Amino acid sequence: MAYSVRIDRIGKVGVPRSAPRVYQAKDEADAITIAFYEVDGSKPDRPRVATVTDASGRMLFTYSGRASTASQT
Repeated sequence: MAYSVRIDRIGKVGVPRSAPRVYQAKDEADAITIAFYEVDGSKPDRPRVATVTDASGRMLFTYSGRASTASQT
């Protein structure tokens, strides 16, 4: 089954900044790897959101980055 990974760059006001990039993945593990790499590898001032869908177009998950675990003192 083929999976599609859509990467959207998010602007300062929370809306997409440019045309999304779309990657094809052969399985779910490959799709997760692409999503994590593209979102976590982006520069801090250029946030990205990854949306993974299956062959029928059903959304499986959306990934916007790791949760912050830093505590404020």
